[in-house]
Amino acid sequence: MISWKAPLALAGARWAWSRARRRYGSAPTPEPARGRNLELLAWGAAGAVIGVGASALSERRRSGLMSGKVVLITGGSRGLGLQLAREFGASGASVVICARGQENLDRAVAELTGRGVDAHGVVCDVTDPEQVETLLDEAEQRFGRLDVLVNSAGTMLVGPQDALTDEHFRQAMDIMFWGPFHLSRAAVDRLRATRGSIVNITSIGAYLSVPHMLPYSTAKHAWAALSEGMAAETAGTGVRVTTVVPGLMRTGSHRGVLFRGDPEREYAWFALAAGLPLLSVSVERAARHIVHATARRKGFLVITPTARLGLVARGIAPGLTQEAMRLVGWLLPDTPGQVEERLGSEAGDSRLGRVVNTVAVLNERAGRQMNQRSRAEEQREDRRTGERSSE
Repeated sequence: MISWKAPLALAGARWAWSRARRRYGSAPTPEPARGRNLELLAWGAAGAVIGVGASALSERRRSGLMSGKVVLITGGSRGLGLQLAREFGASGASVVICARGQENLDRAVAELTGRGVDAHGVVCDVTDPEQVETLLDEAEQRFGRLDVLVNSAGTMLVGPQDALTDEHFRQAMDIMFWGPFHLSRAAVDRLRATRGSIVNITSIGAYLSVPHMLPYSTAKHAWAALSEGMAAETAGTGVRVTTVVPGLMRTGSHRGVLFRGDPEREYAWFALAAGLPLLSVSVERAARHIVHATARRKGFLVITPTARLGLVARGIAPGLTQEAMRLVGWLLPDTPGQVEERLGSEAGDSRLGRVVNTVAVLNERAGRQMNQRSRAEEQREDRRTGERSSE
């Protein structure tokens, strides 16, 4: 639910203006100009009060939407996961977030606490089943219950398949299939006690396999199948499974994505598509939709008109959709003779990258707001965390 204060106030004022125009337009004799202006001003003020009052009521309902609930969010230290933690917290929930790096996690928890959110952070690698059990135990020990599990952790690699290795596919599957698999199966029994929910953040890439993002699409496709299957098999248990299908979101992730093949050209098309307002949606809007769907225990949520159009096109004309994807693949950069690899933070500093960044300014801004850091920074943090744990 987005903030409707300004739109509702304007709508109320417009209603008052229309009413006054109809009244005075049909009057047989005009009233004195001063009296008319005063009455019109009164109507406008009344309309604005109505608008703001309705919006305030909506905000109050939003603030109590998840009151008393405990929400666990993987990948909650940045990007969509962090914004979901903010939004669930604003809706009254206590929040547990997990991430692999301690520094990133501490920064996110401090920011959430500063917003008045009852937040707790746990270092956890979701690909490790033992750490998953520890994560669930700590969440329950801290808050006494678990009502919602949000599987939001993910990773992204962009480049032609000829430039990718088997290990790239294994990493994607570990994080975006086996991670949600182990965590969801371990959480189901705990969620039965609270009639809770599992929320799986998949992607339009799970249903439309986008060229040059094959590991991501493969893992997301498996994740979507797992989510929809669990939704069917938990019927009658009191547990609700929500499958979320976002389209492109402005999370600033392009700066931390790894690009292979021709990194500068790969960065250019990806950052441009992820940052254009007509193709992408703000992460704040996406998070509000997800929290609203969770509170109402919806089974399936598609975010953005572009994603809906893609699902409809695939369902009605799968062959034509496949041909469209082939055309997209033909337009994207070829595999160069010498494969190179760069982070988005590096590729974005090229001449081409700087040009793209001026167009995708909204995505650049989102990266700063969503605690996004480059993979190099994360790897350094992971090494420091490993060194501390071995001492």
